[in-house]
Amino acid sequence: MPVPHGKCADRMAGFAFSCFPKKIDIPVALQNQSFDAYQTSARLAHVLRRSGIRVLGDLQGRKVGDFAWQKNCGFNTLHELDSLVRRIQSLAENVSRAGNGTNRRRACCAAAPRSRLGKTHALHRKAGTEDSFSIPKSVCKLQFDELPITRRLAGVVRSIGARTLGDLNGLSACELLQCKNCYWHTVAEIEQLIERAIAGEFDVLPIEEFEAAAELLTLLEQGMAKLSHRENQFLLARIRGLTFAEIGQRFGFTRARVHQVTANALHALRKTWGPRVPCLLNMVRHRLSLSNASELTPALLEQWVGESSKCLRLPRQAHVRLIAELDTDILLSTKREFL
Repeated sequence: MPVPHGKCADRMAGFAFSCFPKKIDIPVALQNQSFDAYQTSARLAHVLRRSGIRVLGDLQGRKVGDFAWQKNCGFNTLHELDSLVRRIQSLAENVSRAGNGTNRRRACCAAAPRSRLGKTHALHRKAGTEDSFSIPKSVCKLQFDELPITRRLAGVVRSIGARTLGDLNGLSACELLQCKNCYWHTVAEIEQLIERAIAGEFDVLPIEEFEAAAELLTLLEQGMAKLSHRENQFLLARIRGLTFAEIGQRFGFTRARVHQVTANALHALRKTWGPRVPCLLNMVRHRLSLSNASELTPALLEQWVGESSKCLRLPRQAHVRLIAELDTDILLSTKREFL
């Protein structure tokens, strides 16, 4: 069975084991029975086959969570396996008790699975509570539409009506995994987002307006380093003055595809640092409206950046184009010769 590595994998292991904490116990009389005798989904059958599980006894002593690392084995598949194991245990107990031939024992037998099922659900709820998300008050008000999240996670939080990070407080990983299109890596993404928020990466700190330009350019260059290779490649070409058609011709893509990738890169860049980049863009726009110069130029940007320019990698003209791409109001205040 594959064993994952890394911090993200460790978190996923914790989620799986907390949701399904008990070891599997297969009755001796059924251990040689083939899985073909039981109706399962094609996905679960494939997971078991790939894990080398041929008969029920192959599950003895393992945990349901052990199978979380198999390809295409999400929470629903794990839950199906857990339900199958409980069904097998109930069946064995029914057969054993029915052999005594008394109605009383049959009644007890019928009640036992229900009681055990209730206990299992209670155990799952308890495990989920222990593994619930804890969101500090300092980051509770961060809104998801301002944060760098995937479309999948955006869909999950929208489906449960969560608008801020604080709305997840007290929810468990197991509860989220039951949402449509929520998988282990989606929960791991939430954990990473919380860690970044606690570390202060999304904090909008008090800053003087004359420092905003330098801070903005620093964050944008750091954000570009986080983009995918293709996004970074296309965006660099774009802010260096190439048209979408020229970029497509150079790299072998259509103009429409280049435009799509570049738009995705700009969207990611706006949200990489949460609300910080939009806030700094507002400050730059406000300073531009108050300055004698009504248009943003490389020379003016150089003047605003001052000594901080030594720490920047891109030329100021590229920075002007990048800022103009990120803010339509600044775009209208930028000389066409610099675009």
